[in-house]
Amino acid sequence: MKKTILWVLAAVVAAAAGAWAYRANSAPAPAGPASSVSSVSLDLSSASSGPASSEPAASQGASGQKLTDGQITEKIKKEIPLDWEKYTIREEQDKPVSIGGKTYRTYGTWDADYQEGPLILVDPDDGQLYTYVTGDAKPVPAAEDPAYGKTVRTVTGAVEDAAMMSVIIRTEQGNKLTIRRIGVELKNLDEGFRVGSYVKVTYTGTYSGDSSQRMFVKKIEGVRQ
Repeated sequence: MKKTILWVLAAVVAAAAGAWAYRANSAPAPAGPASSVSSVSLDLSSASSGPASSEPAASQGASGQKLTDGQITEKIKKEIPLDWEKYTIREEQDKPVSIGGKTYRTYGTWDADYQEGPLILVDPDDGQLYTYVTGDAKPVPAAEDPAYGKTVRTVTGAVEDAAMMSVIIRTEQGNKLTIRRIGVELKNLDEGFRVGSYVKVTYTGTYSGDSSQRMFVKKIEGVRQ
């Protein structure tokens, strides 16, 4: 009788152990590791697409420049009627012109070591050409600047001072003009530019007040009084 009871108890224990093992093996794995792997995969995907969306368009450039240096030079030569076999174009990087909150790319027209005529401005937004001299309230459209007119004019004045590359004269109307003397035709100036002597200046373009920045001097000749 005792042996029978022991066998029954052993069978019950064995059955209970088997049921516990079955439940343990069939239970789902914890969700933590799987969800973390999914999260890493998502992060990598978003990281690879992030920089591409913030990259600026290559055609704009950092400064919004629309024309290359070569294109600007060709545009100036095409639209401004100067003798481009005589004059060269130089960008005046050390003296950009800023007007009305806008900074223009600035160019000068040079004959050897002498800059003559107004500065040429290139609009950074649309590439249009303007000119500028000291005292201008706003840029002048290059196509409208009288500096590039072909009418030949003359002005007479007394020499007040002379330097290596220019001479200062006082006109009969009282204007004080700085006139280029190097690289132009000189006539009847055997005594040079003696203070008090009179000279006649032949030029194209124009002057205003004491500003001669829109003049292109062709000839200076001595005048007897």
